[in-house]
Amino acid sequence: MKINFDKQYLKISLYAFLTIALSILFYLSLGNLGNFLEWSTVKFTDIRKILSSVIMAISIAYILNPGVRWFEVNVYNRIGGINNSKKLSRILSIITIYLFLFGLISMVIVFVAPQIATSMADISRRVPEYINSTIEIVEDLSNRWSGELNAANQVYDIAGHVERNINQIFINAGNILDYVFNNLILGIMSITSGIFNFILGIIISFYLLGDKESFKRGTEKILLAIFHKKTVIKIKDLGREADTLFGKYVIGKFVDSLIIGIICFIGLSILKIRYALLISSIIGITNMIPYFGPFIGAVPAVIITFFDSPMNALWIIIFILILQQFDGLILGPKILGDSVGLKPFWIIFSIVLGGGLYGVLGMFLGVPVMAIIVTFGNKLIDWQIERKTRNIE
Repeated sequence: MKINFDKQYLKISLYAFLTIALSILFYLSLGNLGNFLEWSTVKFTDIRKILSSVIMAISIAYILNPGVRWFEVNVYNRIGGINNSKKLSRILSIITIYLFLFGLISMVIVFVAPQIATSMADISRRVPEYINSTIEIVEDLSNRWSGELNAANQVYDIAGHVERNINQIFINAGNILDYVFNNLILGIMSITSGIFNFILGIIISFYLLGDKESFKRGTEKILLAIFHKKTVIKIKDLGREADTLFGKYVIGKFVDSLIIGIICFIGLSILKIRYALLISSIIGITNMIPYFGPFIGAVPAVIITFFDSPMNALWIIIFILILQQFDGLILGPKILGDSVGLKPFWIIFSIVLGGGLYGVLGMFLGVPVMAIIVTFGNKLIDWQIERKTRNIE
């Protein structure tokens, strides 16, 4: 017996089955979305750890590439016998910039790091002394103003409140300092354990810098295989603009913060402030963060100095305010100019977002990344307007 199938009903049944199956699959996916995201996060973290040396190598190569290019174009390509060999010129340029890098790191390790470590150890050792001196200051003020304080003390019991809580306050302060220094030691140990990755990153970055043209050609071939030639040209132009913006900002901000750190060290040395090198290092590093950096750096600097001398802490506040005004009005614009081209709102937004996601590094890199995103968005809008205008014509 021959069975006749109604194709229309068969098609409807098939669509109904697919709809139900996809609905069930979507429901199950939502139910396991949390597990999937957790699994993805763990896998991403594992992959990042495995590729940490490669990521470090790419970062090192990107930072050193402008220096390699400068030595190659302005130095070795002008020396007879070397300018005929592009490969030799490139190798010598890479070696030269690595020598500068290792020289800078060696200077920091030999001259700066020991003094900073000594200052931090001295601060940790003197915490009990700071607590006792602060208690003496409170008692001295209480004795001087005893007449004025007696009336208020009868009503509010100020002296009793201070006496009950002062020891606990400084115990908590000591615990906080111990926590900070212990975590600092753990951080130093973590850095020490990452020395192998750093050395491996240096080696890989050497080959990246030496063969950067081949990587560019390979990337361009992939883009040409996916997009139209005109689109690839636009992507390359956008990449160059993003590279210029990011590199100019990072290098300019580094130079600006280095100068501010040196000026700060000279000024604090003239004022005879204890721990001048440690405070200057904090000011210089935090100055890398736009807008909020000066305030972030001033807080630990004032706290460290206040325990040693309240009057010196006042001088630190005045000096840092003057220094940051000089940086914001004179030095910063001279070095950076309008390197990112962002409005203050977007700068603050990128700092808050980057800091919330990736901490201090996110606060620093959030600004150039946001600038690149804004530039990319503006380019897309311009391309879309250009395409619509061409279609209308």
